[in-house]
Amino acid sequence: MDIQVGEMFKVQSSCPLVTVDGYVDPSGGDRFCLGQLSNVHRTAASHRARLHIGRGVLLECRGEGDVWMRCLSDHSVFVQSLYLDREAGRAPGDGVHKIYPGAYIKVFDLRQCHRQMQQQAAAAQATTAVSAIPGPNGVGGIAPAVSLGVDDLRRLCIVRLSFVKGWGCDYPRQSIKDTPCWLEVHLHRALQLLDQVLHTMPQQDQAL
Repeated sequence: MDIQVGEMFKVQSSCPLVTVDGYVDPSGGDRFCLGQLSNVHRTAASHRARLHIGRGVLLECRGEGDVWMRCLSDHSVFVQSLYLDREAGRAPGDGVHKIYPGAYIKVFDLRQCHRQMQQQAAAAQATTAVSAIPGPNGVGGIAPAVSLGVDDLRRLCIVRLSFVKGWGCDYPRQSIKDTPCWLEVHLHRALQLLDQVLHTMPQQDQAL
């Protein structure tokens, strides 16, 4: 639902493959076991969903930072992916993509993400320049607009997935926070590139 459970699971760059499953073995290295996470606030729906995760998903990092996913579970997983949105001809963030058991599919493209963040950063900077209220040295009003753009840019570097239950306009649950068991994959290389893009933006010292 809307409560984070456990600490962030960090995958070392030496592990290009990582499995996220529903079993109760200790997590470590290239395997994240959701079944061993304790949560005193767990609902019956979350408990049932967790039982159906089974072998879960395999995430594979290819090249510098492209990500592929294989559904190992007997049940579908649902993914929010800007790459899949573009491949399906949908607006960014508009779709939730159902990945069937056994499917192996690309869910993140680093080069596309880099281009998108450059375009959005440039657009945010242009909007800021137009809408800024003049102040000392002409920088008044810049910080709020650029900071808002940073949050949007960070979303480009995240893939969200829900086990068993979907969400969005095609499902009863409108938000991923209404699904019983979901996770976010924060892509480190993409976040590094975002940091580089932000450092090339003028007035960065006022924004952050």
